[in-house]
Amino acid sequence: MGNNKKEQLKHVPVREVNNQTTTKKRTEHNEKQKTQGESVVKWIFGVLVALAIIYMIWSMFIVQ
Repeated sequence: MGNNKKEQLKHVPVREVNNQTTTKKRTEHNEKQKTQGESVVKWIFGVLVALAIIYMIWSMFIVQ
């Protein structure tokens, strides 16, 4: 770095670069969690529906 003000203005502080990378990582992580969360919720509801159907069939055989 020289003593010239133009050269000093060209320098980007490290904290700003780190801030941008952390916000980018945070948004990517949030998107990943959102998609994985939706997948987990769909699987849970699917399993619950399957168990409900199995229980209905089982209860019909018990009643007879």
